[in-house]
Amino acid sequence: MKNLFLFLVIFCSISVVAQEKPTLYLIGDSTMSDKKDPEKNPEHGWGQMLPELMTSDINIQNHAVNGRSTRSFIAEGWWEEVKDQLKPEDFVFIQFGHNDQKVNDPARYTNPFTQYRSNLEKFVRETREKGATPILFSSIVRRNFNENGVLVDTHGLYPLVVRMLAKDLNVPFIDLQLLTERLEIMYGPQNSKQLHLHLEPGEDPYEPKGVADDTHLSKMGATLVASLALQEIAEQDLELKKYIKEKVLFQKILKEVPVSLGGYSEKVPWRRALKQHKEWYGSKEAQRIADNVLLYQHTNGGWYKNIDMSNELSPKEKDSLRNLQNKEMGTTIDNGATHTQLKYLARVYKATGKEDYKMAFLEGVDYLLEAQYSNGGWPQFYPLKKGYYGHITYNDGAMIGVMNLLRDIAQNEEPYSFVDAFRKNKAEKAVEKGLKIILATQVEVDGKLTVWGAQHDKKTLKPAKARAYELASLSGKESAEIVRYLMEIENPSEAVKRSVRSAIQWFEDAKVTGKRVEWIKDPSLPEGRDRIVVEDPAGGPLWGRFTEIGTNRPMFIGRDGVVKYNLDEIEHERRINYSYIDNYAEDLLKVDYPKWEQKHK
Repeated sequence: MKNLFLFLVIFCSISVVAQEKPTLYLIGDSTMSDKKDPEKNPEHGWGQMLPELMTSDINIQNHAVNGRSTRSFIAEGWWEEVKDQLKPEDFVFIQFGHNDQKVNDPARYTNPFTQYRSNLEKFVRETREKGATPILFSSIVRRNFNENGVLVDTHGLYPLVVRMLAKDLNVPFIDLQLLTERLEIMYGPQNSKQLHLHLEPGEDPYEPKGVADDTHLSKMGATLVASLALQEIAEQDLELKKYIKEKVLFQKILKEVPVSLGGYSEKVPWRRALKQHKEWYGSKEAQRIADNVLLYQHTNGGWYKNIDMSNELSPKEKDSLRNLQNKEMGTTIDNGATHTQLKYLARVYKATGKEDYKMAFLEGVDYLLEAQYSNGGWPQFYPLKKGYYGHITYNDGAMIGVMNLLRDIAQNEEPYSFVDAFRKNKAEKAVEKGLKIILATQVEVDGKLTVWGAQHDKKTLKPAKARAYELASLSGKESAEIVRYLMEIENPSEAVKRSVRSAIQWFEDAKVTGKRVEWIKDPSLPEGRDRIVVEDPAGGPLWGRFTEIGTNRPMFIGRDGVVKYNLDEIEHERRINYSYIDNYAEDLLKVDYPKWEQKHK
């Protein structure tokens, strides 16, 4: 009996050991790390995708941490936590570099040939001392294409040091810099945005201002990078190969350029039509959309608003649009209408040389020139409609959008070099008149220039009311756009300089600090979410979309037209569908204005 009992104990012990799975540990920075609350955060680390691409026969523990370099990862105790858990059957992925190169941060910076290499050696040596297997990775590239469409390196000597160290210490090495460089180039300057965090304003409720991040990865980008890493592991026939799912091994990620990219056949939504690579505008898809743009153009040269020009149209729908071209339905510059279509047509004409696009463009320019008031302003709708539509309209970038287009035409910028000299001259005069009305409508309070309203009365030039929830006020959002326009003037007059400096001072005086805007989930509400303003000592700066003249208090106005001073006092529908307070001028104050002042002081 004793022998039988001893046999069972030994057998069970062996079974437990045999069943214990190896663990893959990941150490690195944000490009590899897991992200909390992926529903709110569109950013993904490539290590985050590994559990979906590897079998359940291996455990995966992602210890990569946002913002860490080799120095800070060690100093903050993250490495000790991993090292203490290592077992002989385990593996460690090691990828650092993005933050080691931050030369102005003593807590993170490391010299590539000294401290950086030494820290990597420490990771490798101490992993091997535990009997585990280290694997070194070079950093993924940033999406950094120059004006010629060439991908330019941003990592300097750090990837080279990893390559040299891997060779010197005989450590398996995955050259993610090379693999992701090929991936970015394959997708190209425009389509590679899909690999990263590029969101238009309003595309994500938790990023209302949009995102333009060329370092971190989208879910699609993270999945592709993780797949490339695993394929290279299989290519090198490393032991980890047996834990990779077969579907990953048979993907041809870098061997076949997708037809949608090489042939430019993918469907492009209208909101991204002006964000494509130059070559795309000569494609069939670009011309299909341009043909739609022609169908939607009114005979007076303008367009209606809020129409997706990229929709597939049936023959019947095309006939209906042709019948509507002569009817008065409200051509406008609101919500990007008309000036956006013109920018698009100019690009397609330059790429194709098709006269129909050129003629439609010129007719649209004539429409904008005719719509301008004698005092220099533009109404929201032309021909004029009764009501607030006749106000001089800065709201939603209406007038500034027109001014930017006409200024580019007047200055012979591409793709507008085909415009005749007569229209260029008229565009130049229109821009001059527009500048005069911008300066004339800047609101003065107690003898001091401040900023602008969303719309101004065409006669009195004072801020004017539009809809019930758009009362006469000073506008943080629209004023920031106007100031940026003024700062782009090459040789500004003293009046323009005074205007810019006065507006900047108002932004300083009117900013709200100690608060931040936050989206929250609330299943009890329509759409299951809400937008709130919360106290936060580090929050701000924020500005009101509608700011009370004289007090600079942000106003929150619902459809009842009653002024409130807290966002939660107006109806839920307005809170989630209209931006009342945001950091409209933060970059203006921190980045743009200091550069402008340095140039013109």
